Amino acid sequence: MEESGFLSETLDNFKDQLRTNYRRHYDAAIVVNTYAQKLQYKIEIPKYHTEAGVHIDTDHLLSSILYSRTISSYQAFILLIQRGMQQQARVMLRCIFETLFALVAIQKNKNYSKRLIEADECDRLKAFNKIIRYRTRQSPDDNSINEVKELAAASKKIVEEKKLHKIGVEDNADKAGLLDWYDTAYSLLSGTVHSSIRSLQEALVLDDKGEDIVSLKNEPEMDDFAHLTATAIEAVLFAVMAIGEIFQIDIEEFVDKTHSQLKDLVEDGG
Repeated sequence: MEESGFLSETLDNFKDQLRTNYRRHYDAAIVVNTYAQKLQYKIEIPKYHTEAGVHIDTDHLLSSILYSRTISSYQAFILLIQRGMQQQARVMLRCIFETLFALVAIQKNKNYSKRLIEADECDRLKAFNKIIRYRTRQSPDDNSINEVKELAAASKKIVEEKKLHKIGVEDNADKAGLLDWYDTAYSLLSGTVHSSIRSLQEALVLDDKGEDIVSLKNEPEMDDFAHLTATAIEAVLFAVMAIGEIFQIDIEEFVDKTHSQLKDLVEDGG
């Protein structure tokens, strides 16, 4: 650990230790991943032939991409937590919620994907303005600045003419009917992402009285494994239900069975 940190070969057995201590949570997480991964390959994006050519519904297209991103983020979460990297796993769990909120918002609001696509112009304009500020600071005489300014002006015109507004994570959570998750799990995870002082305090090892700092901690942890894993599983189940409804895939039996198992895990602590 002292030489290679979390890349150390000494951590290769940490996964086995996790499974021994939290077998039911660990096994449930793997089962959910297997099902969710296979579900991707049952997705068939419908194509509609019109006089103008082949048309692909944006709700189907964007939801399938969001689902794929949610599942790969879940797998990254598992890889991180298997090595005891709880802080980093929290960051990835927050990423899961970001794509999940947008996915479920599409599930519950027809043509919501078109709003997301149009609102992306606001982010594009913001990016142009950042590039302009950066280049102006670094090379104020750079002629390419004017080219970016022209792109920014064109983007601004689109935003103003269409009266576009940025759609944030909270907006997606609201449309998804998942504001409770936004105000609790997602918001609590934000502290880790933005390195809040409270989250940084977790690196301190205090004495028995909680008064003096004994050392700093940067080593594998498993104390929050059960809670984090249960939260991640619940998030993936939301994604599975969303994609099942959007693409008319029967997922009810698996979701009901997993929800029942998850409820038992939470109630008895795993």
